Amino acid sequence: MGVTGLWDILRPAGKPRSLTHIAVVDGFEANPNNVRGLRIGIDASIWFFHAAHGREGENPELRTLFFRCTRLMSAPFLPLFVFDGPKRPKVKRGKRISGEKHWLVDGMKGMIEAFGFEWRMAPGEAEAELAHLNSIGVIDAIVSDDVDNFLFGAKVVIRNPSVTLTGNNKHNATNADGRVDGNHSTIYTSAEILAHPSVQLTRGGTILIGLLSGGDYHPAGLARCGIGIAHGLAKCGFGDELLEATKILTRDELPAFLDKWRDGLRSELRTNSRGHLGTKKPSLAKAVPDSFPDIDILLSYTNPITSATDAGARRTHTPPKWVREPDLGKIAHVCELHFEWGLKDIIIKRFRTVLWPSIVLRALRRSVLEADATSTIEPPSTPVKQRVIGRDAFGTPSKMLARHFSSMEIGQHDDKVEDGLGELIVKIHSSRNHAYTDGILEYRLEIAPSQLVRLASAGIQGLRKPADTTYDVEASDLDDDDDDDDEPGAKKKRRNGPPPDPESHLRVWMPACMVELVRPDLVDQFEAKQEAKRSKKVGK
Repeated sequence: MGVTGLWDILRPAGKPRSLTHIAVVDGFEANPNNVRGLRIGIDASIWFFHAAHGREGENPELRTLFFRCTRLMSAPFLPLFVFDGPKRPKVKRGKRISGEKHWLVDGMKGMIEAFGFEWRMAPGEAEAELAHLNSIGVIDAIVSDDVDNFLFGAKVVIRNPSVTLTGNNKHNATNADGRVDGNHSTIYTSAEILAHPSVQLTRGGTILIGLLSGGDYHPAGLARCGIGIAHGLAKCGFGDELLEATKILTRDELPAFLDKWRDGLRSELRTNSRGHLGTKKPSLAKAVPDSFPDIDILLSYTNPITSATDAGARRTHTPPKWVREPDLGKIAHVCELHFEWGLKDIIIKRFRTVLWPSIVLRALRRSVLEADATSTIEPPSTPVKQRVIGRDAFGTPSKMLARHFSSMEIGQHDDKVEDGLGELIVKIHSSRNHAYTDGILEYRLEIAPSQLVRLASAGIQGLRKPADTTYDVEASDLDDDDDDDDEPGAKKKRRNGPPPDPESHLRVWMPACMVELVRPDLVDQFEAKQEAKRSKKVGK
């Protein structure tokens, strides 16, 4: 999608990084906005496009969206989904865009809210709204396949890591071991795109490339002008001149400016005076029509309809607050409504692998947020370690889980809700630095999920009966992988025997920087044992 060939030009400026590393280091640890996470924007229409390829089970499109949402929660990302609005362009890529609401919108909004994510309706195109929000600092990055984000002014784009996307299958982001693990993506920033010697593009430059070589609003572009020539002209500054003119001139004043601008463009094509074209292009100079560029298309890129320019959106749009957490009861109910495996026992068994690890991470983050608001934190003695003064282990107590991770009125007067952190995080078993996360320190935690099971079960209404479904949980869905040497992203091995008890303990990898803030007592115990082991080996 977007300007064909532009990703290839930008590729040298991209940097492969682990999605976990981005969210933990740039979001949770750096904490520039006091939300302990990386705020990311997502164009919902792109997810709809990907979901259309779903083929498995009942409601395959919603199933695809569900598992993508669970994937987002595996790191401290704070997603904002943006939907296309009523003032989006009526024609793209030569095809008329339906004004009807996409049939997945309502189901997607319900799922987004169940997962505690944010969403908003753009006044125009979602990608333009996302670029605006990124440029003013409301979101830290955009996760997208669409290169047009840079034409609209985006600062940071995390390219969708899916290996099935066009372009990614030939240029997969790999980890330090050279493997495609599904957790690495290429990160592009406007600063690096400008600074990289083989790219050197501004926003105006990317707009010019879109006009010359073809984009969503005019696929044909300028006849006989390839992406290489367009890149050379962009380096000459012609795109910057266009962008600046649209900011200071009225629409009626633009034609006079464009007459002079085209003269300069034609002159450069004839002479290659600045040396960015390789050779002179006199025939192309003669082919530049007096109608180029189309003013409406130019303004669609330079002055798109966003919440900054639309009066209605300015009145109704408020910045996201990032305060909600996933509602386990609502997520379970979504599964009950839409999926053939929507029976209570099967939902809970599947949540054990696809949801509980992410909920533990979100609970750690929520506990740190509450401590940030009430405690004084000492400056870290290392880039990772911090200690909370006057509170040894504030943890993730059951009352906090019930308050933030469930809207169900359960356990409000139950003495069991007073139980502390030990009910969730039991022990640290091991540590590692893995290429999957770009080497951040992780701890292997033993988790007691009974409270999570209780909160999720409260949302299941028993709408389905065993006779309503032929679904049988596969062994791969239920793997309780307690092997400390497991390979992240690797295909799980099938295991013989019955599935584990839903409330039995399981082990999950968590970023050490989060665990150290929440359970310094367990960290100290683990480190003391490791030191004792090392001393014993030295003494032999």
